[in-house]
Amino acid sequence: MADQESQVWPIAPGKLHRRSDDDPTFKAIRRERTNKCFVYVFTGIVLFSIAILVFALLVLRVKSPEIRLRSVVVKSLKYTSSPPTFNTSLSAHMSVKNPNFGDYEFVPTTVSFLYGGSKVGSTKVAKGQAKLKKTESLSFGPVDLRSNRLPEGANTLAGDINSGMLKLAVAGKVSGKVTLWKIINRRKTGKMDCTMTLVLKSKTIKDLRCR
Repeated sequence: MADQESQVWPIAPGKLHRRSDDDPTFKAIRRERTNKCFVYVFTGIVLFSIAILVFALLVLRVKSPEIRLRSVVVKSLKYTSSPPTFNTSLSAHMSVKNPNFGDYEFVPTTVSFLYGGSKVGSTKVAKGQAKLKKTESLSFGPVDLRSNRLPEGANTLAGDINSGMLKLAVAGKVSGKVTLWKIINRRKTGKMDCTMTLVLKSKTIKDLRCR
């Protein structure tokens, strides 16, 4: 009896529990979460890069202003066909269009009137400022245009006066700087290149075009 009581019985082995880290299901879930996190981070980086690129292209890119002659009025006109001469006084309106996201400040400039490629008159245009994405209007004149300023030599003045129409060109440059957030300054120049026809009989301007 004593031998039975002192006999040692082996303990049944306990049930082994696998660590959750080693669970295939857990590994799959963790892998899926990691992949999603990577996708979210990558998508965020791509969207941020696109936003920076768009900002740089649309906002930080500085463009030259557009200079246009909008209207011209004949104040006085005298001409003769023999010898062929003309003397006219004109007033005009021009515009400075600022396409940038910053103010454009420009210095005084000179506008020249040409006949047959030669200057027959010029005038000064005052300095000014075109606000961001705005157009500034300027007036100038009267400016005198005289044929006696033409160089000696062959020209078509006699034929043009007999036809009753003089073709004129208007040229000028506007120089200034674009200021972005009062930090970034960029110098830009806009060119004006326009043509028009002076009708002698009616003392009017027609076919005013700018490039």
